[in-house]
Amino acid sequence: MQRAKEAEARQGVRYQRNVLIPLKDGVHLAADLCLPAGPGKYPVLMSFYPYHKDGRMGSSHAYASRYFAERGYASLLVDLRGTGSSGGLSEAHQQQESLEGAEAVEWAAAQEWCSGEVALWGISYGAELAFAIAALRPPHLKAIVPVHGSWGRREDGGGNGCRRCIGNAAWMSMMLALDLVPPLHQDSEGRWMQIWRERLRSYERGGMRENQEFYKVKDGAPKRTAVERIEVPTFLIGGWRDFFPQAMVDAFGSVRGPKKLLMGPWLHRFPDVAPKEPVDILREMHRFFDQWLKNQDTGITREPDVTVFVQGLEQWKHESAWPVPHAGVEEWHLQPGHALARTAVHGDTDDKYLADPTVGTVSTMPDMIQLGVGYPREQAEDDLRSLTYTSVPFEEDVELTGSPEATLQVALEEGEELQLVARLAVVAPNGSSSLITTGWLSAIKREASDNGVERGVVEYRVPLWPTSYVVPAGHRLRLAIACSDFPFIWPLCTNPTIKVRHAGSFVRVPTVPKTAQQLPAPALPVPDPQVNRRPWNVPTEPPVWKIERDAVTGGVAVQIESNSDLRTASGASFRFQLSARATTPAKRPDAASVHCEGRVDVRMPNGERVEIRTRSHYTQHATVLSGEVTLDGVPVLSRIWN
Repeated sequence: MQRAKEAEARQGVRYQRNVLIPLKDGVHLAADLCLPAGPGKYPVLMSFYPYHKDGRMGSSHAYASRYFAERGYASLLVDLRGTGSSGGLSEAHQQQESLEGAEAVEWAAAQEWCSGEVALWGISYGAELAFAIAALRPPHLKAIVPVHGSWGRREDGGGNGCRRCIGNAAWMSMMLALDLVPPLHQDSEGRWMQIWRERLRSYERGGMRENQEFYKVKDGAPKRTAVERIEVPTFLIGGWRDFFPQAMVDAFGSVRGPKKLLMGPWLHRFPDVAPKEPVDILREMHRFFDQWLKNQDTGITREPDVTVFVQGLEQWKHESAWPVPHAGVEEWHLQPGHALARTAVHGDTDDKYLADPTVGTVSTMPDMIQLGVGYPREQAEDDLRSLTYTSVPFEEDVELTGSPEATLQVALEEGEELQLVARLAVVAPNGSSSLITTGWLSAIKREASDNGVERGVVEYRVPLWPTSYVVPAGHRLRLAIACSDFPFIWPLCTNPTIKVRHAGSFVRVPTVPKTAQQLPAPALPVPDPQVNRRPWNVPTEPPVWKIERDAVTGGVAVQIESNSDLRTASGASFRFQLSARATTPAKRPDAASVHCEGRVDVRMPNGERVEIRTRSHYTQHATVLSGEVTLDGVPVLSRIWN
């Protein structure tokens, strides 16, 4: 152990493992602290997660912690209450977690190794908490960098009332398995075992992670983080193919302090390890932190505030603001004969459509469990099962940058429920179809006593997620309308028949004219391929993404699998496997389901073997989960939760 500490010091960093942060109620949050080698006071970069600082999250942050320590920053990776090595029991309540995060920020600022300046950064859950803590305005918080995050709006968790399917199921199953894992830092006093016993007893009594409390409606409005209260400098990093592109661009428009927005072509994954167009995001964050925590002129205040990746053109560009100030709006109207044109039609022409619950299998799967796969595939299979309207070939390149919106005149002809999915695609001269962006809308009046759908022709406005995409000359624009995007969202329980009236139905597309002033192109740093950014990871099986269609019944199945094998800094080995299989019949979508299995094999630092097996089954109406835990082959917990 001493030899390892000396090696770390020689390489410019020193660690304090399992630092305990006291909270007002007596619970202690556990954190790993990474410091520059020399004595002194340093700005602190903090991240909060429920994913184990000594396991999965520690692996993701290990390189970043060292990187920043070598550049004069302290890094503090914190387990949330009731997770990892922290005490207490998790209630997955963002208000409580953000209050405790703000308390931890002020604790860090008062430590002898802190200069008094604190920043927050994190991906996904960590980004959501960065927003929430910053909105509380702890005095010593000076900046935040949220990556691929939400800020608590109900619409961020799904598609405008449509319920997210395989992503939520896989995440909940992952959390069940991780919540059953013991703290991987084994202290000699046995604190780790006390924490684990308390946590397992809670699960034996039926206590489970519950994420719905935050979204309950009060006074007619769902809860959310008040991002407009954020006044510290904010660097927002999002992805066009992530779960939260709308949340990120909306937050950029709402935060009040100095701000930057970077939107790449990424899934739900750290941009420096993205499979497409990776960016050395730590270098960009370093410039941001030096500017606002060390008061160094890094030049970022003289650069444009917005940087986006233009898909189709496959280039980065700067913009002065978002929405893009010089963008215009084009309206493309539905036409008889499944055409799409700039001129509106009049009269009573329409198209009927029988909903197909299997539409969506080749669409984007934003990668909730960070597989590194999920980019949209060729869209012909989904287009054939949708109502499509296609333009004539474009005479010149057209850039679409912004948030499209489809206005649809729809009547529910048969059925009792309705949701609408609008997909915008570009069709190449050879007929292949590539997804630009998607929008969703539930037409169920959830505030009504009968939860019904309004009858007759109704105007529905379907917002599509923001994008930046160039439709090349010779290509055509396509609007596809369906009632499913499976397995991203749950299908309806029945297959309704709808009628789409052409008159008054159109898609509004933000376009950037060629005459718009072009700012100098950005030069974003590319990650060094020789650098191991996941030093704890051991090579293991590649991820799985399978799409199957039954040639007889027409039903579909989508399966994803994730494997990770870690050798942690605490001396534990940690192997985690998770699979999720979503299925829906073509004729009975009420039987749609997701089945998940998780497996965790841990070799503790002192040699004990812990095995965790979880299974879960999700339908539109019920959830059943089971978990089994053994310690050196002896059963410790076996439980079923309904």
